[in-house]
Amino acid sequence: MEKLNLNLSAPWVIYQHKVKALFERDPDITVGDIYEPDGGEVAYAFDIEVRNHEKFLALDKLLPSVKEFGNVAVGIVIFDEENSLTGGNNDIELYRTLFQGNPIVKDIIEACDHAGTRHGFVCFQPEVIRFFADDTSSYDGCMSVLGQDIAREIFCGSAGIHFCTAGLDG
Repeated sequence: MEKLNLNLSAPWVIYQHKVKALFERDPDITVGDIYEPDGGEVAYAFDIEVRNHEKFLALDKLLPSVKEFGNVAVGIVIFDEENSLTGGNNDIELYRTLFQGNPIVKDIIEACDHAGTRHGFVCFQPEVIRFFADDTSSYDGCMSVLGQDIAREIFCGSAGIHFCTAGLDG
């Protein structure tokens, strides 16, 4: 019988894996590993390097700078590797900017409901994203989720913005 090679990861490590999985196919965004920063503001942190100023502005507004896991604070440090001057001015435009060129997103749609309220839908590709997360129900320890599930967890939450999976048809 084979022995499973699983360790137990802290929730903040799994959170970082989710952020990394969401952007790993985007050539403009690189998510670094968890580290223990100097100073006492947060226990752990990870860096995100963004090589597109507009995406930097969007990510800076949409992601929290600190994520709490009980009594453990994790800092999210976003670096602007480019220096342009413009950014989106509403949340749906921020998501358009952020996910531009990232093949994980199929479409971003604006629509009005029956009451005339505007909604934005970030539609992820209908594919499973896998990353290591010490999932003991999986032989290799990987978690399998949809892009919409990761986005719902990592973004601060914008009124009228919904994360979903695009249909399989064209």
